[in-house]
Amino acid sequence: MRRQYVLGLVACLLAAGRLPAQAIVLRYQPEVGEVTKHKASMAGRMETEMPGMGQTMHIEMTMSMDYSEKPLSATDETTRLETRLLGGSATMKMNGESHTEDMPTGRMVADMDRRGRVARLVEADFGGGELGDMMAPGGNTFPNWSQFAAFPEGDVKVEDSWSDELQIPTGLGGPELKLTFTSRLLALTTFQDRKCAKIRSSFEGPMQFDMSDMNLPGEQGAQGSMEATLQGDMLWYYDYENSVYVYGEGSVGMDMKMSMAMPEGAGGTMTTRMVMNIKTTLAE
Repeated sequence: MRRQYVLGLVACLLAAGRLPAQAIVLRYQPEVGEVTKHKASMAGRMETEMPGMGQTMHIEMTMSMDYSEKPLSATDETTRLETRLLGGSATMKMNGESHTEDMPTGRMVADMDRRGRVARLVEADFGGGELGDMMAPGGNTFPNWSQFAAFPEGDVKVEDSWSDELQIPTGLGGPELKLTFTSRLLALTTFQDRKCAKIRSSFEGPMQFDMSDMNLPGEQGAQGSMEATLQGDMLWYYDYENSVYVYGEGSVGMDMKMSMAMPEGAGGTMTTRMVMNIKTTLAE
């Protein structure tokens, strides 16, 4: 009898070992009206060369910013999300000199689909100032860099991977940034007392702009083009029960080549390489 009991127990354990791993459906469907506050920080460097002028410029940058997210309304397919930039500071160091400026406050509204993708940029207002001009309305200025990935169509298990292409608006009425990404579900775990999906995502995509369409401040009449490649690798903890991005960290890089001619005859070619380390956290 005891031998049969032991054999039965072993058989049950072996059968349990053959059971399929836990599967989960990841969706973005936050509670309407529920506000979450976040902190974002970036630190990196940028190197710009102008071969025709024999100049190389090295810049170090740090930035911190507070922001909040609030779902305003929802349909079966999308959630209208309001993101408010609540302030922060940015510091640039160049040629031994340091300059710090306050980050602009502002508001963005976008429709997010159930896979966490930007379906449509509805409105954006960053106010004036130099940094406000740099943060032109567009999907690329979202502080939550989770937009550079998306959840899979169906259910996934731990160690499953998925790939897709995203089209992200770069401005109201402007061109779209096309990114190819690959994500992997590393674990279903508890992080900061929340049930989270731990996800790693890598992405890459080209950008091309006509300088005459960019309306850069102080560059009226400029003619030329800009070509760039954006790439990055990010690690996320996503609260799949409450649709909250709890934590993210990683790096984003860009290689850019810009050719520009000014009305006075000046201009030339400029190449820029930039890498930024990024972290986002939930605020208390």
